Amino acid sequence: MKQSLWVFAIVVGTLLPAVSAAEDFVGRIVGVVDGDTVDLLTDDKTLLRFRLSGIDAPEKRQAFGNVAKHGLSELAFNRRGTIVAHKRDRYGRLVG
Repeated sequence: MKQSLWVFAIVVGTLLPAVSAAEDFVGRIVGVVDGDTVDLLTDDKTLLRFRLSGIDAPEKRQAFGNVAKHGLSELAFNRRGTIVAHKRDRYGRLVG
């Protein structure tokens, strides 16, 4: 399973544009995946998945995972924001 995730990440990483140093993305948070990952719909209608830097929240299936997701939803869902992306993680998500 882990090997297939790496292959997926490598393929996705080659299809996604590189992130230049500190690139800003502005839009509306249209989805909260878990306690540290959101989907941002940019003003030019591009959907991007971000992992929030500096947050280590439990995954959905871990203890308190749903609580973490709900907390981030309360703070961010359907709100406008700017995310400054610094890099991509091994799954192809922008980190910012």
